[in-house]
Amino acid sequence: MVYQPKFYYRRMPTSTTVVNTGHAVEKETLVISATAQQGLKLHPLFKNASGEELDYVLISAYEGTLYDASSNSYWTRDVAGIDFDNDKLSSVRGYKPISGQYNNLTVASAEKLANNRGPGWHITNMAFESAMQMLFMVEYNTPNGQNVLGKGVSTINDTAGYNCAAYTGSTASLGNTSGSAAATTREANGTETTSGGNGYSAISYRGMENPWGNIWRFIGGALLNGDGSQEGGVPYICTDFNYTNELGNNYNSLGFRIPSGKNWISNFCYPSDTYDWVFLPIGTKTTANSALPIGDIVWASAPLRGTNFIAAGGTWRFDTNNGLFYYCCDQAADFAGRAFGARLMFIPTKNSTYTQNIASWNAQMGG
Repeated sequence: MVYQPKFYYRRMPTSTTVVNTGHAVEKETLVISATAQQGLKLHPLFKNASGEELDYVLISAYEGTLYDASSNSYWTRDVAGIDFDNDKLSSVRGYKPISGQYNNLTVASAEKLANNRGPGWHITNMAFESAMQMLFMVEYNTPNGQNVLGKGVSTINDTAGYNCAAYTGSTASLGNTSGSAAATTREANGTETTSGGNGYSAISYRGMENPWGNIWRFIGGALLNGDGSQEGGVPYICTDFNYTNELGNNYNSLGFRIPSGKNWISNFCYPSDTYDWVFLPIGTKTTANSALPIGDIVWASAPLRGTNFIAAGGTWRFDTNNGLFYYCCDQAADFAGRAFGARLMFIPTKNSTYTQNIASWNAQMGG
């Protein structure tokens, strides 16, 4: 896991266009700070289930692999037989990310595997996505990650019917820095291939391997709902960590519509002051492309009738489509597939271990 200290933010749209579903941002200023400042808010990732402000969370260094409780070992292949009551979602190097290829890995069942680790363990959610997006945009002054760190595992020939994702851990030598692996090993139908270069090697952002490419990651607690008249659907965000495959009273509407179809993103929405931290698309234009203004695609139903989940990042074969803002919005909420996995995060409770971790971090950072 990667120790992620808290930060504060302010998102300030300087130019917006009113559309029939909300406010499309044309220009904005984004500010983050490691310390509290007037006018800035604590990022929502740093609040636990009790609403306590946290100094840190832990995010997964690697994509979700499986710890098999019955054999006391990790799976080296994505095979049938997950025990959702006892097995555990894991973040370890050298193993295959699991998917829904042979098992009913949905948003809800992936969350169950994370919960099996104990209190505070979850799959990553929209607050996680937002935090990584903000940090990246401020650090590199662009939302287009592929232009900065490379394509990642994004140009792999697809083997139909199989999870073709690469093994975890080829960026381990980078530690918590950002960059690309020299080479990465992938597997499909029992055949392993190792290669390097742009489009073949895994990348890391601040210790998080494959922020895009390789395999989609579910966004816990993020659903879309539509009745056929709402384009790609209206997004809903869970207000707690009780992620489900259907809407409940613990989900709040963001009030705007995701564009339908598959197109390059031209505008994010500014939903409200409450959800100003969410970066979801409200606009797509023919003038948008793989470079500007965002460089990523939204893939949504046209139109949505029912409830869909949201996934992020892309897979081994979507090339320049992939990125921190590449959203899959066109699959039913209870769908499980070979290209969809999940990542872990840990939202701590304030106790002696929590305090010791902060002291350890401060000692390592010299502050």
